[in-house]
Amino acid sequence: MTLDHIVEAAFVPISAGLSCWAFREAWTDLRLHTRGQWIEAEVVAVREDADGDGDPRFYPEVAFTPPDNDEIRVESKVGRLYPIDRSKRIRVRYDPAKPRRARLESYGKPGPFFALLTGVGMAFLAAGLFRDIVT
Repeated sequence: MTLDHIVEAAFVPISAGLSCWAFREAWTDLRLHTRGQWIEAEVVAVREDADGDGDPRFYPEVAFTPPDNDEIRVESKVGRLYPIDRSKRIRVRYDPAKPRRARLESYGKPGPFFALLTGVGMAFLAAGLFRDIVT
């Protein structure tokens, strides 16, 4: 076994794991897009953090009350370079089955197609590396 095979062998579980993560993200996004509902939410807090370069990132936390449910608070997983006005109301798409699964309008991620494409690419990479190691 050569050094190339050892390096490739290390990347097989990494690419397979990334593939599984991407497929899970695609499934979650697809479920949110197909059965999600829009609701108005109030910005209740804004958390400030820094990205890898030290630039500020602002993550709004919103509160909304779905029909027949208690108040739900959700923080955006995507930050912005500038803070949002706390008096502003923002639209949120949430999953009625799991209301904590929500996305703030204009704070979205690339979407299910991108995650699915990433998952397929990583699966092909894992299969190709595995085939190269075995043969």
